Amino acid sequence: MIWIAIAIQFLLSTFLLWATWQIWLLRKSLEETVQTVDGWTEACLGGLQGSNPGLNLARGGIGSARKQYQTLQSQLVKFQNLLSVLVRGVSFVGNRWQKFRKGSLKGGTDSLNYKSSRMKQNVKRRR
Repeated sequence: MIWIAIAIQFLLSTFLLWATWQIWLLRKSLEETVQTVDGWTEACLGGLQGSNPGLNLARGGIGSARKQYQTLQSQLVKFQNLLSVLVRGVSFVGNRWQKFRKGSLKGGTDSLNYKSSRMKQNVKRRR
């Protein structure tokens, strides 16, 4: 009976020794992982601190580009309105010009007829 108790104690001790060794290996692995992550964190922070002036410069550039874009956008709207007015004016003048030319062509033949009829009247008066 004592031999059974000693065997159980031996098996239990061996299992606990193996579990302790596994936990020790896990702890070492976690420490290495923490060191690696800390290294990555330091590298990222160093990179970000080095890029802060560049980021600030880029932000300022973006702000000025937005202002220029808004200025150009308002100028484009004004230019489009001006072109719209010019197109309407040219269309109006073109329509008037066409009506004038059609009228002058009609009037031109009428004026020739008018002149010829006046000449006939003058000729009749002279007789």
